[in-house]
Amino acid sequence: MTTPSNLDCLRLAVVGAHLTGMPLNHELAERSAIFVEKTTTAKKYRLFKLADAVPPKPGLSRCDDEAGAAIEVELWDLPLCTVGSFLAGIPAPLGLGTLVLIDGRQVHGFICEGYAIRSGVDITSFGGWRHYCNSIQHLASPGDAVREPD
Repeated sequence: MTTPSNLDCLRLAVVGAHLTGMPLNHELAERSAIFVEKTTTAKKYRLFKLADAVPPKPGLSRCDDEAGAAIEVELWDLPLCTVGSFLAGIPAPLGLGTLVLIDGRQVHGFICEGYAIRSGVDITSFGGWRHYCNSIQHLASPGDAVREPD
């Protein structure tokens, strides 16, 4: 298989279940997406654990600069010929929009509709989905069900 050039790809920021090692990362791998780098958003975002999402997912929402934080994301190059099938698999309340990164670059990435974050748990203070998930694992004892942090 040939490796696509970045001119034939959509640069995509993923923030949750599509991160490396997470349950939906295979959707990128199946489409021959190429990992580019780990970075953060500009300090203009808040992150929420979405209620009833299976598998568990966060929702990223842009906010006023004063209330926002930098959230960890991964950038992937998704071949343009696979973008349609990838988009078709994104369930509401998630979608793709334009994210601003800490260095000022703008890329397409996962965003969340406002109605869903109102019922979500604000996990912005963790700085990213992976940090949040790791905090839950540290709270659980072997054999225990995973618990939410207080």
